[in-house]
Amino acid sequence: MSQANVTQTLEQMYAASLLSYKLYMAIGGIAIFTNIVIVIIFSSSSDLRVKYQLLIALAIGELINGVAFVVAGVTKQRLILSMTNNTVTMWPAWSCATEWYPGLLLLGAQWPACVTLFLGIERFAAVHFPVWYKVNMRASARFKMIVISVVFALVSLGIAYAQTYLFFRNDLTTFLCSLTGVYGTYYVAWNFIVTIFGYLFSFMLNASAFLSAKSKSRLINSGLNAEMGKEITLVRLMLSISFFSNLLVSIPNLILWGQGKFWSFSSSALGQLYVSFCGSSVINIFIISSSTRTFARSYFALSLMVYGQSLVYQLSMRL
Repeated sequence: MSQANVTQTLEQMYAASLLSYKLYMAIGGIAIFTNIVIVIIFSSSSDLRVKYQLLIALAIGELINGVAFVVAGVTKQRLILSMTNNTVTMWPAWSCATEWYPGLLLLGAQWPACVTLFLGIERFAAVHFPVWYKVNMRASARFKMIVISVVFALVSLGIAYAQTYLFFRNDLTTFLCSLTGVYGTYYVAWNFIVTIFGYLFSFMLNASAFLSAKSKSRLINSGLNAEMGKEITLVRLMLSISFFSNLLVSIPNLILWGQGKFWSFSSSALGQLYVSFCGSSVINIFIISSSTRTFARSYFALSLMVYGQSLVYQLSMRL
């Protein structure tokens, strides 16, 4: 069999995987761009930086997730397209662990889930315990939440690497380095727990806060009603973020957790579930734009500035 025929056969064998990896790169690139925009806009003034500290942290976490999927897509596509009859398709688990993308995928999944949970806790406290919230929830408190979420994610990641190195670093796994093959069944179950329940609890907290805020807005006087209206807007924003995170992350993770235990899906279908994880890192910019007028105005101004600079450059090149 000629080399050309072998390559064609391999491309056919991995066609569904290659499609998924192309989507990783495309959607991951969009996630990187959109979350950089979020960070730039919310960091453009001291008031926005203080008010939206947790959303900035969430955008950085989603940016990391986008980077992870781009690196995973590029690396895995390269490995498949460079395969020959002599390619070693089984690697030691530690060799996979030392690749960039498995660790980034864990960090890009667990840190945003933890930050989203803190966003839910903050909105829950703002609505249900408004006096305590106004006294205690200052910029320093939000910063502590961010620090706790970072420490949690990094400690969890450190445990992942430590248990792989100590217990099964020489165990063989496929060269495409699935998370289960790299970190083991028990740690991947922990990853499922963090991502599923982080977003689920956040959604429950935000739903409770939203329903309570709507109820209070009908009962209190007009002066306080305006203040409660601001809370409803913020809660609706966080509720929307946690809802789509559950839709695009928690539910697919639940399906992956049950794969082989309670149901069975094709490898191509499972690949699309991973694509949805990356898609969750893109959706926030649309939710924030539709819910926050300040962000929408700043985004429009930034777009005009970039477009204006591009137009000036093009005109200067023609002269």
